[in-house]
Amino acid sequence: MNRIVMLNEDLESQMRIYLALCSRYRIEIAENELALMRLLRRKKPNLLLLDAHYNRFNHNGKSVSKLVEKIKRKYHHLPVLTIINSEDERVGEVLAQRGADGWVNRRVEIDDLLQRVDDLLQLRRSFMETTYLPSQEALA
Repeated sequence: MNRIVMLNEDLESQMRIYLALCSRYRIEIAENELALMRLLRRKKPNLLLLDAHYNRFNHNGKSVSKLVEKIKRKYHHLPVLTIINSEDERVGEVLAQRGADGWVNRRVEIDDLLQRVDDLLQLRRSFMETTYLPSQEALA
């Protein structure tokens, strides 16, 4: 079963997303950036859902875009799907330029969320299989 790590400050959308995904995936919820980095290192997830409006960054001078860059440098093949407010599509575009693999609206429909997650995980699986699994000829 694929593992997803989520850092989402908005409790309502966190619960909606969790309930939508928990029957298909193992969901780990990070309480803060430190816990997020620990979960990424220990659990080796297949996908990261990241709140683009994570409030604690405003207090310590960091930004979500810097976090996305840091994660992508350290975990190249980990898809990062950001969670944005409906009126902030520009934020999703900026984060995509910084390395995020896309974004979903906080109020996303469940079917759309499942489709986006499935698509990203399928792309990752295809990439990993073609890049890292030995061909049958090499095994012969």
